[in-house]
This record gives sequence, structure tokens and C-alpha cells, in this order.
Amino acid sequence: MDLRTYIDINGWPAAEKLAEKVGTNRAYFAQLANGHRRPSVELALKIVKASRNEIDFMTLVTAKTKPRKRK
Repeated sequence: MDLRTYIDINGWPAAEKLAEKVGTNRAYFAQLANGHRRPSVELALKIVKASRNEIDFMTLVTAKTKPRKRK
């Protein structure tokens, strides 16, 4: 499953615990889940391991990022 689906199913409290476990925070997790950022391979592996393989590695590292809006 992807990170957005994980958050939708488990909620933000679980996502915050997962973020803390892998050494990041809710804001960065939101950026990952919403397609604004892509995690490093190292962080992606930590997320997969901490989620007990609920979150798919390939989905994390190959996620399409959304272009930033320019002012």
C-alpha cells in the first residue's frame, strides 16, 4: 500500500508514531503522502520496516511528485 492509503486507513496518530519511529515528522510525512516529496532509499527502507511491510517500498521510491506551483 502507499503512504496516503496507510494514513487514510490508520489515521494520523499512527502515521505520527511511524514518522517518529523512522526519524522524521508529520509535516514531512504529509509531503510524502501528498506527492510533494519522495523519500530517500534509506528512509523508504526504514518506513517499510517500521510499518511491518504494510507500506510498499517500490510505491514509495517511484511515486510521482507533483510540480510546485509558482507565484
